[in-house]
Amino acid sequence: MLMPHPVITPLRTPGRAPRVLTIDAEEWFHVCGEEAYADPRRWDAFAPRVETTVGWLLDLLARGGHRATFFFLGWIADRYPGLAREAARRGHEIGVHGDVHRRADELTLAEFKDDAARGREKVERAAGVAPTAYRAAEWSIRHPGDPALAELAAAGFRCDASMTCVPPLGRADNPAGPCRIDFASGGLVEVPPLTGRGFGRPLPMGGGWPFRILPIDKLLRAENAFRDRGLPAVFTFHPWEFDSDHPAMDGLPPLARLVHFAGLPGLPARFTRWLAPERCVALEDAVALLSA
Repeated sequence: MLMPHPVITPLRTPGRAPRVLTIDAEEWFHVCGEEAYADPRRWDAFAPRVETTVGWLLDLLARGGHRATFFFLGWIADRYPGLAREAARRGHEIGVHGDVHRRADELTLAEFKDDAARGREKVERAAGVAPTAYRAAEWSIRHPGDPALAELAAAGFRCDASMTCVPPLGRADNPAGPCRIDFASGGLVEVPPLTGRGFGRPLPMGGGWPFRILPIDKLLRAENAFRDRGLPAVFTFHPWEFDSDHPAMDGLPPLARLVHFAGLPGLPARFTRWLAPERCVALEDAVALLSA
């Protein structure tokens, strides 16, 4: 179901836009849609890795003076409250990644509302701050008219980062850059990830396997093109992507395995080099610069 005619206002920064870093704070086994790993009832049987990987990221970012938005799953914040509390103590923005890593478009509206509320309550309790930014699993809010966005706005979230213009994750006519989306119940700012082209098709270049395997000069060209147009270049990473002891994940289908594991061994060094020349900012820092 689509909401009737939300008002969409494109936004830009007045000059060159910043580089934005976001981290989806989840475990290596939080893989949507895969029977072996998607059931929360099985998660306590898997070896936890998130404390080690998030700790490494926090130390690396501190050395460079970077600020990021950490989108915590409620499930993670509830089990490891010290991680969310430490990220907040170090000055990072704390956001909500839902509670149990379910795609938004696979939930009823009531289920989505409940999952977002439970995730928010757990993250706020752990971090000691009230989150106002949200990201759905796998960019699964697919269109500006998705009623999930209206629910987020009504709940008081001020920023969402769950939508992309790269099919099949999102619709090709979705805004490529930030915009304000207003509903009768309220509004919020949507900030999509950096996109570009590779392999003859549009790609979400701000993280995941495209960032891991594409030539770095191609990534930088896409980033500079975005930023020169006043569009923040939003990059997204997961703590498990930096894990040199990542478990093997038996039972993962071939395509899912390719997306999950391609380029992982080289990412820590690539990411460290990418961070070095310029300070990253959090989503809320970029949103403060936007105007119509």
